[in-house]
Amino acid sequence: MKKRKAPQSRASRWENAPQSANDGSLYISGINGVRECLSSPSVKLKKIWAHPSKITPELWTLLGPHKPIMEEARGRETPFGPIDQGLAALVSPPQWPDLDRLLDSIFEEGRKPLLVALDQVEDPMNLGQILRTCEGAGVDALLAPRHRSAKMNQTVAQVSQGAFAWVPFLEIGNLRQTLDNLKQRGLWIVGCESGPKSKLWSQHDYTESVCMVLGAEGAGLRDLSRKTCDFLARLPMNGHLDSLNVGAAASALLFEAVRQRTLAK
Repeated sequence: MKKRKAPQSRASRWENAPQSANDGSLYISGINGVRECLSSPSVKLKKIWAHPSKITPELWTLLGPHKPIMEEARGRETPFGPIDQGLAALVSPPQWPDLDRLLDSIFEEGRKPLLVALDQVEDPMNLGQILRTCEGAGVDALLAPRHRSAKMNQTVAQVSQGAFAWVPFLEIGNLRQTLDNLKQRGLWIVGCESGPKSKLWSQHDYTESVCMVLGAEGAGLRDLSRKTCDFLARLPMNGHLDSLNVGAAASALLFEAVRQRTLAK
């Protein structure tokens, strides 16, 4: 009997394609991700592969202006990887304004920004999940240091299910300096961490201008990041484990902010 092959990890499906784009382009496979790329004004599509029999009328309408770059898909693969649900695309990653210009536009609109900053989160799967949560919660930007952090890549874009097309993902230099600058611009900094100085996540006010800070998997917030926070928030853990995955923690914090902001309207 032949030995069964071990299944590919979700990440390796997108990273081990027979061909890769050397210009920073992202390959997106599946209806949800491609649809968001088609809808977002921030994404430029370079190539589309489609199985005509699997495309809905709604999708054909979105695809209409892009017929010159469309190719009929054959089989389950393209040169850049697997094709799921009969649709895939090669896109240029969005180009976002810098943080100061982004904040200027938010304040000009009369809104109170909601930002998320990651402290050395290096797992691209977690980054993709957090991006998706941020999009659903209406986060204005996701910040991450240039060093020792996951980058926007094939896996992140795919796991985000198209959220990368809507949520500004901004690489920053020094996290502490960035948080201090945000304070000067009127934002409160809330770090997610359990400890004697932490309050329950629901006891903080997220209706003001806020930046939430989440630490790396396992290590949590670094000392300097923790000391820079105005407040620390902890999630109640009623089971045997003492912490959540950073993606799950982001969901709990952000949708508490959504709840408070919705009630405050």
